[in-house]
Amino acid sequence: MHTDWTPADRSRIAHVIELIPSGSFLLVSAHGESRTGVIVRCVQQCAMTPPLVMVALEKGQPLSPIIRDSRNFTLCVLDRNDKMTQRMFERAPDHTTDPFLTIPHILTPSRTPVPTRCIAWIDCEMTRHMDIDGDYEVYIGLVHHVGEVAPAAPAKPTRAAAVPHVTKSRPTIASRGTRERASRDRRSAVRNRQR
Repeated sequence: MHTDWTPADRSRIAHVIELIPSGSFLLVSAHGESRTGVIVRCVQQCAMTPPLVMVALEKGQPLSPIIRDSRNFTLCVLDRNDKMTQRMFERAPDHTTDPFLTIPHILTPSRTPVPTRCIAWIDCEMTRHMDIDGDYEVYIGLVHHVGEVAPAAPAKPTRAAAVPHVTKSRPTIASRGTRERASRDRRSAVRNRQR
């Protein structure tokens, strides 16, 4: 086996490497008064029995010593449209600020905060930490608890809420029929004006 090979250039192999599934997750941990989180994209289930997950975290994050000291971490599954949480945790806040003071959250059994904007969470006990030759370190966690975050209750309607807005939801069959009738009516009105 050749061990003196040089690593491939990322730009040349990206089209194949990116076929490996990835997503947006919020990795969170808490120990004592310290708690923080950061967005991670490299998450993978790595064993079925017992259930284990693997997370790659960029080296040098303020979250690393918190995970090391608590030996716990929580993975939060983010809604792909939740840009606020993604922006807030793109880089882990420093140790002097608690990002969870300003956002609604729940606590997992390991006492880790999970933003209520998340879809679900996976509470893990850290079983392995690997410092690999690269810009990331790997954590393996034994899954102890999981949960889904209940959707937030709808806000009370206000005058501003009465203003119609455009939604990006897929139209139902009934609304398609209504749009088709409206389109036919507009075409008829144009024809009548031309006469």
